[in-house]
Amino acid sequence: MRRRFLTIIIAGFLIEILCVLIASIGDIRENIPRFSFLYTASFVVYIFSLFYMQKDVKAAERGKQGSNKKVFWAILIFSLLFRLTLLPMTPSDDLYRYLWEGRLQLHWINPYSHSPESSHLEHLRDNFYFGINHKHLPTIYPPFTLMVFALADYISHSFLSIKAVFLVFDVLLIFLLIRFLKAMGREPVHVLTYAWSPLILMSFAARGHCDSLQIFFVMLALYFYSVRKTIKSVVSLGLAVMSKFVFIILVPFLIPLRKPKYLGILFLLIVLFYVPYMSAGRGLFSTLFLYGKNYHFNDSIHFLFYCLTGGSTLLSKIIISIIFSMALCYFYLSLKPYARQNEYMIHSDSDLQSKSRFPNQDILYHGDETLRFAFLSIGTLLILAPTVHPWYLTWIVPFLCFYRSMAWLSLTGSVVFYYLMSHPLFSKLIEHNREWVWGEVNWLKFPEYLPFYGLLIYELLKRHRKGKILYPGTSRGK
Repeated sequence: MRRRFLTIIIAGFLIEILCVLIASIGDIRENIPRFSFLYTASFVVYIFSLFYMQKDVKAAERGKQGSNKKVFWAILIFSLLFRLTLLPMTPSDDLYRYLWEGRLQLHWINPYSHSPESSHLEHLRDNFYFGINHKHLPTIYPPFTLMVFALADYISHSFLSIKAVFLVFDVLLIFLLIRFLKAMGREPVHVLTYAWSPLILMSFAARGHCDSLQIFFVMLALYFYSVRKTIKSVVSLGLAVMSKFVFIILVPFLIPLRKPKYLGILFLLIVLFYVPYMSAGRGLFSTLFLYGKNYHFNDSIHFLFYCLTGGSTLLSKIIISIIFSMALCYFYLSLKPYARQNEYMIHSDSDLQSKSRFPNQDILYHGDETLRFAFLSIGTLLILAPTVHPWYLTWIVPFLCFYRSMAWLSLTGSVVFYYLMSHPLFSKLIEHNREWVWGEVNWLKFPEYLPFYGLLIYELLKRHRKGKILYPGTSRGK
């Protein structure tokens, strides 16, 4: 145990040194090669830490040895230190829009009604205005995210304020995952997978993306569902959907469709969030539909269909939507037998004795399958998505605390090739939708995605030989 503790301390200091070097870059777009090297180095140390801990964690979960509290606290303290180190970094240009839309709301202006370049808003333009991307489009973000923008801007009209607000949700998620892991009978040190992930550190602490908000509420909804607090789960899911629309895909797994009152609660929550913005009319979803129709970047499976359909974004997205809908139906139908068996176990007299002996068994059975199918659904969405920015991959990382998949872990490292698409050595600026953007470099997708799909196929075949089904990394050896 002493050796394990010292190794984690050394690994933590190595990542902290790399975080200091990354923070010294400032704006990573100005030194992409250096950033790519440092990110890859931190990812190597991170992967070493995960696999070094794996054997001891498994032994602790099987009762062969006790857990090491010193290691757990070292993981937790270093995770906070990494975030504080990266917080002063130059953020993503998305934050210019976050601040703009927060400021609009504080002036009682509807962000769905006016684009930033609107002549009606000239009096609100400041230094942050000139960094906004897609100035000709009104907001794409759901109401709850907009309200958080306004809260952050109310605190301070600065990058630090808005980064700090979303970093709070990132840190809260660490503590939520610890509690969730304990409820599921897992060792809390599994939180290392999320807390030390270079992708998570760069996406939230360094770049300031808002995805920590919806990820927190998705995992909170899954946690409440696992401990049978259905109403709290529905409310949390509603907050997640009002933070990022894509998480509507989890509704079939978390809301009992035979009990319409829960669907009613979700619908009412969504309506209440939209009420303050209803004056925008069709503008509520105009940018969302435009984005969904015309944009694609850093895609993998979707890019194949895009090529096969002769470069038709609309047709390729229709095909992808059909495939994803079929996959979602399959996952839901696969979950139903577990749900029925779970209901039987709850009311079975023979289960009462089992519950008294194993108090967490009900939580394990009730939550594990739903958590697994949520993981499947979000993973499939990312595989088929027309646009995959690095911070989109943060949606899957919390699930890796419960289900180890080397394929997904590798993608959080190889996604560094995405940043090289914004370097003049590989790409050039092109005009797209009324603005200049870096052109997509399709050959850079090969080093990014080939390790992922190679490992994914290997894990599928390995599980097939063992008689297990559905997906790599989704079994806990039950």
